[in-house]
Amino acid sequence: MKRLTRVMVILSVLAAMMAVFGGAAYAFPGGTWVSGVTVANLSSELATVNIKFYKQDGSTALDFDAGTIAANKAKTWYLPTQVSGLPDPFIGSAVVSSDKEIAAIVNTQFPSGSDPMRVGTSTGVGTPTETVYATQLMKNYGGWNSYCAVQNTGSTEATGVQVTYYDADGNVEDTDTQNIAAYASYIFDQSDDSELADGMYSAKFVGDSSHPLAVVCNFYNSGAAADSSQFHSYNGLGAGGTTLYIPRVVKDYYDYQSGLKIQNVGSEALDVTVTYTFGGTDYTQTSPSIGPGQSWGPYMGSEAQLPSSMAGVSQVSGSAIVAINSPNANKQIIATINEDNRVDPAGRGVTYEAALESDATASLVFPQVTSEYYGYCSGVQVQKVSSGTASCTASFSAMGSISAFDETFSLTDSDPSWDIFAPNGSGMVAGVENDNYNGSVTVSCPGAEVIGISNLSFRYDRDTRYGDVAGDTFTTARGINK
Repeated sequence: MKRLTRVMVILSVLAAMMAVFGGAAYAFPGGTWVSGVTVANLSSELATVNIKFYKQDGSTALDFDAGTIAANKAKTWYLPTQVSGLPDPFIGSAVVSSDKEIAAIVNTQFPSGSDPMRVGTSTGVGTPTETVYATQLMKNYGGWNSYCAVQNTGSTEATGVQVTYYDADGNVEDTDTQNIAAYASYIFDQSDDSELADGMYSAKFVGDSSHPLAVVCNFYNSGAAADSSQFHSYNGLGAGGTTLYIPRVVKDYYDYQSGLKIQNVGSEALDVTVTYTFGGTDYTQTSPSIGPGQSWGPYMGSEAQLPSSMAGVSQVSGSAIVAINSPNANKQIIATINEDNRVDPAGRGVTYEAALESDATASLVFPQVTSEYYGYCSGVQVQKVSSGTASCTASFSAMGSISAFDETFSLTDSDPSWDIFAPNGSGMVAGVENDNYNGSVTVSCPGAEVIGISNLSFRYDRDTRYGDVAGDTFTTARGINK
């Protein structure tokens, strides 16, 4: 029997997003926004795919027959040009269905050729949950704001979906309740919430057992110029744990810095130890007490926020582990990781979700990896969470002219992470500006457990065919269990 696999995909914007849409006023970042959807076939057989788009009132905007995807391949639809029949403008949600196991990611972005560019990536939600947490939200915080798109994945209207906002000290600042139609989404716009004071927040969204939620949050600065055009997307998280794994952390790395946001999603105050691993050397940091609902985390670009043992450590890329001290059943954490460049080219930034140990698997899929594809290039980073040495293979596969090829690597306890910049892959075309690779990558580490991320950005230094692009072209997504 064929299994129908559904992936709930929040599409915050598709054809165009205005400051006022459908009679509801939102203080979104200005400009015209569009989306692209990439779906990866995780099976070894041909997959038939359907994408059903929903308006915010729950009515169907378009039932799109997306055709087929070859075994272990991926396909991308840029909605303004490759999905006809959607209303214009449109803001809504979607459900991606297939007769085979699939994974999906969504890019929310300015149209190609915009100056400055803005883009963020979120992951399709395969397992929605009754309660979902968001680690980092803002209202007029140093010029930053945020919003969250919350999708009701139930087949009937969800009444009383509630959000609770916690301030930087863990105090409840505000609550809001909304009804959301079946499969539709509602935008909780922090910048337009009169009950919220200016500041930094974390949040909890609650549905019920018949109406589990999928949540994507975006935070952004003004976009007035290239150096203020950051647009960060991340998925809300429905479950916490006692140990979190972070496959990529950077400090002074080609002018990029990481920042952590660790949220207490339990019912008891806690503190954590963060262990950073750079080049086989560990550095540890203990947090202050973090109250229920509260978020805490250091910015790697500020020496004052880091342990003294890291003084002088620079130009490094590595991984990290976050563990609760004195864990018990009432203590759980989640985390997101930011990475940005505030120097050159200023204005680029991403956010991704830390992984639980239960998220780890022997095989990961990255639905979209590019190499000199319309100027965009990707990197992949993998972290081992199990003990011992892992022998791994990264398999590159695309629809285009480049033949499939493999990269082999090992992960050890002293050096648990590995990364590759896609244009440097052994199977790419020699030289520059001619890979034109847009495909998926599967990482397999038999007998081990790994997590990972892939990122993507415009790289004029590698591909000059399309001119330079100013603004935020940097985006990251978690690898998906296969």
